[in-house]
Amino acid sequence: MAKTRELLVETMKQLLWERGYDATSPNLVLERSGAGKGSFYHHFKGKKELAIAAMDSRADELSEEFDCLVAKHSDPLAAVAAYMCQTRDASKGCRIGRIVQDPSLEDPLLNAPLKRFFGEQHGKLTQLFQQAQTESLLSDALSPEQLATLAISALQGGFVYGRAMQEGDVVNDATDSFITLLNTQRLAE
Repeated sequence: MAKTRELLVETMKQLLWERGYDATSPNLVLERSGAGKGSFYHHFKGKKELAIAAMDSRADELSEEFDCLVAKHSDPLAAVAAYMCQTRDASKGCRIGRIVQDPSLEDPLLNAPLKRFFGEQHGKLTQLFQQAQTESLLSDALSPEQLATLAISALQGGFVYGRAMQEGDVVNDATDSFITLLNTQRLAE
C-alpha cells in the first residue's frame, strides 16, 4: 500500500510541474498513475491533501539536492556558483516554483510547502553569503539576506521570463549574470 501512496505522490509531483495545481484533476492523477479511485481516497482525503504531500516531497527533494551540491564546496561562493549555474531548462519551469501562480495557492495550507521551501532556500543562501563576508571573500555592500533574495529572484525570474519567451536557456543566462555580478563584489584575496 505504501507503494500506491508513493506512486500517487510521484504522479502528482510530475503533474504539478507540467500543469500546475488548478489544471490537475484527481481523474488525471488516477489515469496517469494507474491507481484506482479507492486507493486514492484510502491515502488522501482529496486533491488538496495529495498536492500538499507532493509539494512537501518535492521541497524535500530539492532541498536535499541543494545540500548535496553545497557540501562539495568549502568556498561558500563556489557553492553558490555551483548551485546557481546548474544547467536548467526554463521551458519546463521550476519543479516547485512553477505552481506559485495558480490562484488556489492563496490557500495557506497549499502554499505552506512553497513558503517552507523558499524560506529554507533563502536561509541557506543567506548563511553562505554570511560565511563569505565573515571570511572576507565578499563585500558587505549588500547584506547576506539581500544577496539571497537576489539569487532566488534571478533563478525564479529566469524561469518565468524563459517560459514567457519560450526560450529554455534564459534561466541559465539569468543565473550566470547573477554570478557575474556577484563576482564584482568579491574582495581581493
